[in-house]
Amino acid sequence: MRGQANASQRGVFVAKLAMQMAVALFAAYLAITAITPAHAEEAVVAHDISLLTEQTFAAVNAGTTQVALTPELLSNYIANRPSARLSNAALDQANALAAGTFTPASIEMPPLPREKALTEQLLQNYVSTIYVPTDQLLEKAQKERTCLAEAIYHEARGEPEAGQWAVAQVILNRVNSSRYPSTICGVVYQNASRGHSCQFSFACDGAPDGGGIGNIIVRESWVKANLIAKAAYDLYTKDELQPVLPSTVLFYHNDKVNPSWASSMRRVASIGDHIFYSAR
Repeated sequence: MRGQANASQRGVFVAKLAMQMAVALFAAYLAITAITPAHAEEAVVAHDISLLTEQTFAAVNAGTTQVALTPELLSNYIANRPSARLSNAALDQANALAAGTFTPASIEMPPLPREKALTEQLLQNYVSTIYVPTDQLLEKAQKERTCLAEAIYHEARGEPEAGQWAVAQVILNRVNSSRYPSTICGVVYQNASRGHSCQFSFACDGAPDGGGIGNIIVRESWVKANLIAKAAYDLYTKDELQPVLPSTVLFYHNDKVNPSWASSMRRVASIGDHIFYSAR
């Protein structure tokens, strides 16, 4: 007998817990959809939801009746058993809906963050630390494109277009690497003042770095190098550059030479007359 009584009590507890969880979900749904009192009344009529009697609740509490979880049960529970509900904003709104006292103004909204007032001091700080005049930005962008074009022209003007894009990719990979300068011109002309310690031979060979002086083939090569440089730079600044090589590729050499450092690197690709490597 005692075992049967315990089983009956557990059944009542599980039924009550299930009702509480269902009510919480139902109330959250009402709060999310923001049904107005008038709409809630229409929904009740449309679904023909009627409240259970107090006798039915008494039967449930006594553990003598098992009642299916229905819309009628949920409505009655919200309207007649407020003391059994959890305390949160969604359920409070559901209770207000059931009681017909819900209004949008009764919802407590969290305060919006206050915007910082624009003061003269803030403007001065912005100008002195962050702001760069547009003409300086345009000048910098033009210099970066020119440095990239010079590198493509001198390093790969006789290469197929894929090879020229690959050289541009190595330079941009170095810009993104903490091992190298953070600008294109800084990468291209790194150590140029130290004679033969420069990264790209044309940067320290003493010859003019500009291109396009000579026959029509040379002039066309200079134009093509500039077009590739402009396209690569624009895509790079928009973070839309489709890589020709992996971002780890930082080195290359002409296949007619065999530098000592190549044996310590991982060979990645061969494009035209150049072999490309990443560090092991």
